[in-house]
Amino acid sequence: MSAYGNKLDPYRSYRKALGAKGTRTTVVVTNNPSSIDQNQLLLVRFPNLGPDDVVVPGTARIAFNIALTSGTGTVDDNRTIVNNLGRAIVKKISIKLEGNEVYCLDDADRYLCFKDLWLSEKERTNANYQGIQNVNTGRIRVGAANAAATAQPDASIAAAYGNRFHIPLDFELLTDQMPFYQTGLTDRLTFELTFNDYGQVIVSANNTATYQISNIALEFDMVTLKELATRIRQQYTGQMAILYTRVLRHRKIVLNKSDATWNINLNTPARSLKGVLLLFEDPEVGAMGPAYGRDSEYYFNPLISKVQVTVEGIPNQLYAQGMLPYQHWDEVMKGWFRESFKDAELACNDQTSYFRARYGLWLDFRTSEDQTIHGSGRRIENASEGITLQLDKTVQTAGALYCYIFLLTDAQMNIGGGQLISAIF
Repeated sequence: MSAYGNKLDPYRSYRKALGAKGTRTTVVVTNNPSSIDQNQLLLVRFPNLGPDDVVVPGTARIAFNIALTSGTGTVDDNRTIVNNLGRAIVKKISIKLEGNEVYCLDDADRYLCFKDLWLSEKERTNANYQGIQNVNTGRIRVGAANAAATAQPDASIAAAYGNRFHIPLDFELLTDQMPFYQTGLTDRLTFELTFNDYGQVIVSANNTATYQISNIALEFDMVTLKELATRIRQQYTGQMAILYTRVLRHRKIVLNKSDATWNINLNTPARSLKGVLLLFEDPEVGAMGPAYGRDSEYYFNPLISKVQVTVEGIPNQLYAQGMLPYQHWDEVMKGWFRESFKDAELACNDQTSYFRARYGLWLDFRTSEDQTIHGSGRRIENASEGITLQLDKTVQTAGALYCYIFLLTDAQMNIGGGQLISAIF
C-alpha cells in the first residue's frame, strides 16, 4: 500500500464531525471564609454541581484580591510584591479526598516557582493573572508610590486585572485526566493551602508592611452535558487509576558555603523514584536580605564540581565517574523540559540564566526521560541505606546556605465505587 505523507493523505482531515453540544459556563464560587492572613490555613472544597456538570481540565484556580499596608514608623510607600505571586503566597499544599491525604508539599513556593521557570516565554508573558510579571506592573497593581502608572503595557495589564491574582490548582486530577466530576464521587476533593509569611511575599525597605487577602473564590470552567457526565460516572463507579507525580519536600537543611564537600543522606523508600531536586537559597542575597526583599525566582549556584551517588550501598550510580558541572544542564533538561520543548528549546530558563541565577541540581532516576511514561523510576526499598549524595564543590566565603531537598515519585490513586480505595507512592 502506498504512503502519501501527511499533506497528501487521501483521508486527511483536521476536523471531527458530530461535535457534542454542551453548555459551557465560567463559575466563580465565593469561598467561606473569603479572607485570610499570613500562616493561616485556607480550606477549599469542590462543590457538588448539577448531575450533568463537569469541570474542564486545566481551568481550576483560587482567585483573591491583595492589598498592602505601608507599615508603621518608617513608612515604605514603595512596597510591592514578589514575582509569581500565585505560587509564592502559598508555603504548604495538602490535597485530600474525604480526609485521606494524597499529596502534601512543604515549601511549595520554592518548588513551584522553580517549576514555572521552565514555562515558555509566551506562557510567562501571558501569566499576569497568576502574578508572573515585571516589577513595574506589580507596583501599579498594588499601588506602590513609585509606580510608573502611565507606562504601557503595564498600565493596561493593571487596568484589566487590578489587584486580583490566582493560585493555580494544577493537580493532575484536575489537569491531566478526564473532566473532573465531583458529583460522581462520594469523596470530596479538598485543598488545604497555608499562606506564606509577609516577608516571603512583600518586597519592602522595612519589615513592617503587611498584606490583606480578600474576596477568595474558586474559579473553573464547567460544561453541562448529560452524555459526558454519564460516561465519567461509569468510570468512577468501576475501577480506575489516576496517575500523578507526588512531590515530597524531604527536608530543609542548613549548609556552609565554605565547605569543600557536602554529604546528604536520603532515607525515604519509594516504589518509583523519578528524581531528586536540590534548590539552594542564600539568605543574604539581595540588598535587603531574605525578608521583605526576597527574589522569589532566584536560586543560588553553589558551584558543585562533582556529584557522586550511592544507592542502597551501591556506589557510582547515575554517573559512573561522578556528575561534572558540564553535565548539570543536560541532566536538568531531562526532568524539566516538556516533551514539546526538547527539540526547539523554548523554555524560559536557558543555560546562562540557569547557571547564574536559576540553578537547581536535578538527579534523574528514571529508566526513560520520556515524561509521558509513568512508573519507570528507581525502586528504593532499603530505607536504612537509601541514597547518599557526596557533593564536592568550590570553597566560597563562609555563610549559611539553605538547601531544599525534594523527592519526585510516581504515584497512583485507585478509584472504585465512586471513592478512593488507595493511594500508592
